[in-house]
Amino acid sequence: MTVETDDMRLQFLKDFGVTDATFTDTSAGSSSTITALLRNEYVEVQVDGEVGVESSAPFISARSSDVPSVAQGDTIVVSGTTYTVVEVMPDDEGMVDLRMRT
Repeated sequence: MTVETDDMRLQFLKDFGVTDATFTDTSAGSSSTITALLRNEYVEVQVDGEVGVESSAPFISARSSDVPSVAQGDTIVVSGTTYTVVEVMPDDEGMVDLRMRT
């Protein structure tokens, strides 16, 4: 059960994120301005399926209601940098984490 409301999630993103990110749904050909949180996280990258190497990757957190049909290949522009969605990870409580690449 979700404790916070969609408005509370928006306020969190306004406090800690950026308010002028542009989300483009490439399949629909539409774009919208959203509030999102951009961060770099460490991830393990598999080399030849055997050896793991640590690297960092950009992640964007957004409200599910702002990006309802987000899919791999969609883009989000933050501060002039275009990020492409690589992986979509909804939390089923109103937020979605997106692993990105530049």
